[in-house]
Amino acid sequence: MKTTPNKLLENSKKIWFICLLMAQGCFITYLIFGYALTGITTGLSGWSRLNNTAYVASDPTGNLMYATHVLLAVVMIIGGSLQLIPALRAKYPTFHRYNGRVFVLLACTISIAGMYLMIVRGTVGNLLMHSLTMFGGGMVILSSILAVLAARKRNINSHKIWAIRLYLAANGVLFFRLMIFAWFLTFGSLGVDTATFTGPTVLAVSICSYVMPLLIAELVRYMRAKHLIR
Repeated sequence: MKTTPNKLLENSKKIWFICLLMAQGCFITYLIFGYALTGITTGLSGWSRLNNTAYVASDPTGNLMYATHVLLAVVMIIGGSLQLIPALRAKYPTFHRYNGRVFVLLACTISIAGMYLMIVRGTVGNLLMHSLTMFGGGMVILSSILAVLAARKRNINSHKIWAIRLYLAANGVLFFRLMIFAWFLTFGSLGVDTATFTGPTVLAVSICSYVMPLLIAELVRYMRAKHLIR
């Protein structure tokens, strides 16, 4: 049986989504056991075993921001993926609307908390990498605003475009972890200064984790607009 471009695209999208759900499941498990369970059993100070900037005894505001940034991500990841399931959107439009509002609120809150922590506490990497991370947070906020405005104007096509961009930007950290993990598995620490977590590989992955998913989504949209696929 001949495989049409439309069928190939649909199958590719399903495989991509399934793989992403599996990766998100692993990430959520890490967040729950690494941070939520550790916080309950040993206190927030136990987070320092996972990230040496996660807990600072003299900075309760920063600790709250870090907790917000990490733990709300669990709800955001699950809710965001539910928004992409066509059957749910069609059968439960009210759930889709309210879940979308929660997703937007959480995505923006997590991004603001992350940017605050980067400015106040700093993290590994250099200034360029920090700027790229701030750019990713800014894209989450911008995409959220434009997706909401389009929905209020009942411009469904524009809303879908910006909602997809928001979803991809909000998952930028996950994409980064997947790409850098795959690199370490394949090439080891080639191009990475493990002491400072800098180097050409880290920079390239930082860019690709935000740009590549967006480019793929835009390519699919362009092909549909040109009627190359339905």
